[in-house]
Amino acid sequence: DDLAIGEGRLVPHGTRPFYVVRVDATRVVALSAVCTHVRCILGYDRERRGLVCPCHDGRFDLAGNVLSGPPPRPLPTYAVSVRAGEVFVHL
Repeated sequence: DDLAIGEGRLVPHGTRPFYVVRVDATRVVALSAVCTHVRCILGYDRERRGLVCPCHDGRFDLAGNVLSGPPPRPLPTYAVSVRAGEVFVHL
């Protein structure tokens, strides 16, 4: 419930960190925080509603698609469910 619309949070999870982003009032997405180029940890760009690689300026949309830069493939995405105000990500 405390994840505002447009807000993204990095969730550390061993070697598979991911972002959880509230897209709108009813939809939350989760996608890998690891760039598919050389495995840098991505940053969330709230203004552009996507993820950015600080190393080589690769850019991804919230569906994990490559928008620009050197990443060779999209980011993995994960199924999300929201129950009783809590977000559950299925890895």
